[in-house]
Amino acid sequence: MIYAKFVDSVDSTGARFTGIQLAPDASDPSFTAYDVPDTSWFVLDANNVIGTRDPASVVPPAPTITQIIAVLEVAVQVYIDSIAEKREYDNGVSCASYASSTIPQFAADAKAFIAWRDSVWVTCQNIENTDLSAVPPIVPTSEQVIAALPVAPW
Repeated sequence: MIYAKFVDSVDSTGARFTGIQLAPDASDPSFTAYDVPDTSWFVLDANNVIGTRDPASVVPPAPTITQIIAVLEVAVQVYIDSIAEKREYDNGVSCASYASSTIPQFAADAKAFIAWRDSVWVTCQNIENTDLSAVPPIVPTSEQVIAALPVAPW
């Protein structure tokens, strides 16, 4: 018996990890028990053991549009936060929180940042509604999306 779960996640750098996480025992209820035939190789999807295969023949499924969008959104959010950090704010949320600051420079930074951030997400929605909705979809890289964004306020 093995205990495993399907993992599809994106870290803070935008790197995507898809795979199977194994557990040593059944102590974590998020893992599923699988009764695997006596073999060295097996393939799991999100819910089932789907067979035993030669590892060289296993081809991972192509990412879905939803998964691609999630990866691109993380990359854009990391970029947004990096712009705020250039002015020594902790992140974009921190910068935006100064919109009603009594310190004129902080308020001005926040207002410029918020306007820019809004235009960034509108641009991303346009990419999603045009490129990713095309048949077949035009799938840009994170770098291409970031290059297409409006110029940062500083």
